[in-house]
Amino acid sequence: MDKIQLSSSTLSNISSNHAIRMMSIDLSNVHTASLNTSVLANTVSTSQLDEANGASSIVHTEPINTQNAAKESDQDQQSATKKTHGQTGPKSSAGKKAIRFNALKTGQHAKSTLLPFEDEKAYAKHLKEVFSALAPANYIEVQIADEYANALWRILRHETRGVYEREKILERLTPQMAAQMLGITGNRAVRAPEYLTQLRHRVSQSERQLAKKALHEYAHLIEHAKGIQNFNLVWRQYPTLFEALATWIDARQIKPTFFGPTSQGLSMAWQQNPNKILSYLDELADELYYLANWELMRPQIRTWMEAYYFSQRTEQHRINQDEQLLMKERNYAHSLLDRLMRQRKSGFLWNISSVDTQL
Repeated sequence: MDKIQLSSSTLSNISSNHAIRMMSIDLSNVHTASLNTSVLANTVSTSQLDEANGASSIVHTEPINTQNAAKESDQDQQSATKKTHGQTGPKSSAGKKAIRFNALKTGQHAKSTLLPFEDEKAYAKHLKEVFSALAPANYIEVQIADEYANALWRILRHETRGVYEREKILERLTPQMAAQMLGITGNRAVRAPEYLTQLRHRVSQSERQLAKKALHEYAHLIEHAKGIQNFNLVWRQYPTLFEALATWIDARQIKPTFFGPTSQGLSMAWQQNPNKILSYLDELADELYYLANWELMRPQIRTWMEAYYFSQRTEQHRINQDEQLLMKERNYAHSLLDRLMRQRKSGFLWNISSVDTQL
């Protein structure tokens, strides 16, 4: 069977179905059945040519390389990822220096020997003392001494941080909480003094005795002098209480002064204001109560604070981690001293062997 020869120009000017019907095919010695078969084959071949004809309209464009396209897409995606997740902070030396402590937590792994708030003069003095004590004699010993000084500095840092962490837990305790723990309620609990959570606070015996006496006088006054309109008439019966009130008013810079110029009686302004005196006496009585009973309260408060402190599990876990870091630093410091001793011992033995060789 002869091949069909069609020019690309002919294919571009006529439609595929019309070309199959109109074209003249010169076939020789072919059975009619073969002719039908050829027409069917020509139909398929021409359909393929039509697809080629459709593609001929973009004959001058370069074919798409799928591998290169995929590679370029991956590169673009990686570039976008770098822009999004890469370095977004400052790139200058000054900018990096400004933010180098932003993620600082314990100072254990700080790249800088000194933290921003640490004293450079204190660190320089620390180095001087360590080098003076170890007296390094050569380059290796100097390096060991320097590492040991820095390890000691970090130990001091951890100890200070531990103190702050413990104080931070106890700072949550308020005097009002301590008063409520003691079973104190109402205004007396609200007026709890600051030293109620400061167990090192001391109240002298004389202060406690005066407080107890003034409290006794206050209880007697409230019971027997109800409805009094002028306290100048009765204050001499309760001298300790009213002298304590005068001191209390002066300490708060309340004007006018409680006693008159001759100290023989209350000033006229206070004589005319008995309700204010009763109000201040009530506040004073609460303060006297804590002073008089401080030595009895302190052991109870100590036990309560201890229970509260060890009940803070989250903070305790962090403190335990800090203590472990502290122990690691101490072990590292001791290992440095061992290295220094071995270095000196090896140097001493080397010197002896050199002398023996010379002899």
